[in-house]
Amino acid sequence: MAGIFYFALFSCLFGICDAVTGSRVYPANEGPPSAPLNLISNVNETSVNLEWSSPQNTGGRQDISYNVVCKKCGAGDPSKCRPCGSGVHYTPQQNGLKTTKVSITDLLAHTNYTFEIWAVNGVSKYNPNPDQSVSVTVTTNQAAPSSIALVQAKEVTRYSVALAWLEPDRPNGVILE
Repeated sequence: MAGIFYFALFSCLFGICDAVTGSRVYPANEGPPSAPLNLISNVNETSVNLEWSSPQNTGGRQDISYNVVCKKCGAGDPSKCRPCGSGVHYTPQQNGLKTTKVSITDLLAHTNYTFEIWAVNGVSKYNPNPDQSVSVTVTTNQAAPSSIALVQAKEVTRYSVALAWLEPDRPNGVILE
């Protein structure tokens, strides 16, 4: 396996040299991989299973692995996407995956998420390329709402009781009744 080389162009004047330009150079037959293929998702209320195929172009290397990026998004507006955070869990792991599938759990119900799968190899860090990833946007399913709180009897008569309560903290969808 060939190594990575560096080249720099220097400008010298009176014995003082400054680098004018420079870049990393790796052998012509090696480069970052292309994006994974055929990303499919299976969604329920609080988890997503993702599966994909290996990239068509491995960059001439055998050290392919995959990284998963999770973003929680506002309804219909990709500019409102934010990282999912540490409450979300990945099985077997989020980064350095050697398999082409991952389960993502502890998501919020009835929420939009975008998942990116990045194919990487040993030279990807020297040449990050947006073409190394594929993404899918999903909405988790509705779930039963969380419990209601502070139930109070407002009007009590001989034949009826009027009750009042606070809305659930997590509606997990649209509450119809």
